[in-house]
Amino acid sequence: MKTLTKTVLLAASVCSTSIAFAQQNSYDDRNNDRSYRRDERRDDRRMDERLNERREYNRREEEEPRYNNRYEERRGDSRRDDRTYDERDLSKAYDEGFEDGQRNQIVSERQERHENYKHFTFGVYGGANSTRFEGETTNGQGLTGRLGYQLGFLVRAGGRVYGQIGAEYLTSSSQFYKAGDGQAANAGDIIGNIDQRYLHIPAYIGVKLAQSDRGVSGIRLAVGAEYATPLSTDKNDFNLGNADFQAATVNGLANLGFDAGPITLDFVYHYGFADVITSGNSKRRILGVNLGFKF
Repeated sequence: MKTLTKTVLLAASVCSTSIAFAQQNSYDDRNNDRSYRRDERRDDRRMDERLNERREYNRREEEEPRYNNRYEERRGDSRRDDRTYDERDLSKAYDEGFEDGQRNQIVSERQERHENYKHFTFGVYGGANSTRFEGETTNGQGLTGRLGYQLGFLVRAGGRVYGQIGAEYLTSSSQFYKAGDGQAANAGDIIGNIDQRYLHIPAYIGVKLAQSDRGVSGIRLAVGAEYATPLSTDKNDFNLGNADFQAATVNGLANLGFDAGPITLDFVYHYGFADVITSGNSKRRILGVNLGFKF
């Protein structure tokens, strides 16, 4: 009886253990299955995220193309190639950018100098002159001219090459000779001075051989011409009046000038092309020096 009881208890124990073990395995299988499904869903989400990121990247690439690099090669279908640039490309880009910057700097400096350059000048001047006539030599004897003076104003415009116009009041005194019997020592010969006053309208085209940055100081060389008309003539030993002189003549001009800030110094040579007296060889030759001030 005892043996039968033990056998029944042992069988019950084995069955209980088997049932518990089977239940545990079933529980583990269910847990493993749920974990697998979670991992699978997680992988699907990651795949969806990658696909969404790729779609977003493609959309942005189409809407906002990459920077248009001048070194970027292009295919025939206008699609861009991905290309890796080395330091030579970067060096070339830097050099060209530097050169562009230098050119822009030079242009800016040139524009600034042009804006600051003094292109327009107004000035006044005064000075002395010495006048003689081309025909003031008789029998090998040279007759020298006397001093006169001039006052004037000028307007100058331009840069290194400039134009200048003005007006001046000039007094001229020259010796005349009137022959009696051809001997200057005889009483019939007359040597005297005629004082005249002229209005000159000079015009020049010049170039600055050297100049400061703003053109205020420099060395100038100019040529031109002037219109000259007599204003009055003093009483003289020859009884010559305004009617005996040409109403107007034209003279050639040569000018060498120096500018030191507002101060100017000019040497001017007047070369007469026509006689100033209706009879006789009387082309004027005038050498003048002017000291002036410009604004």
